[in-house]
Amino acid sequence: MDAIMLALVAVLLANADGRSGTLLSRLVSARSDRRVTVGIAFSAFIVNAVIAATAGAIANAMIGQGVAALLVTLAMLSAAVALLCPMKPASDAGANDGPPVMLAGRMLANQFGDRSHFLIGALAATSGAGQWAAAGGLVGWTLAMLPFLAFGPRLAERRGARNLRWAAAAILIFWGLRNALGAFGMIG
Repeated sequence: MDAIMLALVAVLLANADGRSGTLLSRLVSARSDRRVTVGIAFSAFIVNAVIAATAGAIANAMIGQGVAALLVTLAMLSAAVALLCPMKPASDAGANDGPPVMLAGRMLANQFGDRSHFLIGALAATSGAGQWAAAGGLVGWTLAMLPFLAFGPRLAERRGARNLRWAAAAILIFWGLRNALGAFGMIG
């Protein structure tokens, strides 16, 4: 049960920049099939989360807890770097007017290996509870997207959102360093 809460908080913090919510908000406003678009986005996240959670659960049986803790540290620090150094998403003109099958393929490919899924896989590797890590990651991802879906993509440009992004990155850095110190036995 710890895996669901850890994944929820970690993925929520890792997506504090609103990149996924901004992308989905723009897609929903540009496409006529809004329900299908939202369904495709959630399905793509779930498929990739299940893949990451399964890989993490398999890794749990193969690697020690110290290595798994270092994997979590790497995932958290890379998520913090992504928050501190945001990149503008590449505009995909074909996503706005393409058929739903093409949109599904693009969303699956774009989300594969995302910071959320890296965190889900790493947290599943520490506990072995992949399905719980995937469920927690989905809830965290959804909660991180809601403000940007409700208020639009311009929310990410506001000062408060930038401050929240920096605070989330600081928490992830602290959490990652604490995991690393625990992996080396420096703290309990």
